[in-house]
Amino acid sequence: MKKTLSLLGMAALLVVSPVSASEMVGINICYQKASDDIEKINACLEKELKYIQAEHKDAVERVTVIAKSWDKPNRNRVRWDKQMKANQAFEAYVKRECDFIKNTTKGNRIMEENAQLACRINLYRMRTDMLENRFLSSSRE
Repeated sequence: MKKTLSLLGMAALLVVSPVSASEMVGINICYQKASDDIEKINACLEKELKYIQAEHKDAVERVTVIAKSWDKPNRNRVRWDKQMKANQAFEAYVKRECDFIKNTTKGNRIMEENAQLACRINLYRMRTDMLENRFLSSSRE
């Protein structure tokens, strides 16, 4: 009975997402309206970063629940600890890599910020996709 409730709880977590498709539509409209205006593009990038960070946070939380469930039978926190360390390492990598991108981009301050934001968006999107494909896809049961 407990195992069934646990599986139902994990299934519910897989379905619930804090972000909506309409948010992405709004971001796409933002980019269309921005055209070639780098300051308007900057605002769109900021919105997209918030969107992808929310998606990433949701995926990390769902993977953490799975890691805890794998550790529970052994009464340890090995997988959970490794997941937490991986998350911390990823966050440090994003900061360093995208700071490097910003510092090597030629142009004004807004162009540098846009390059840094685009870098962060791409890295968060890549990791979110990896987490979803590796741990959260319905084919992995």
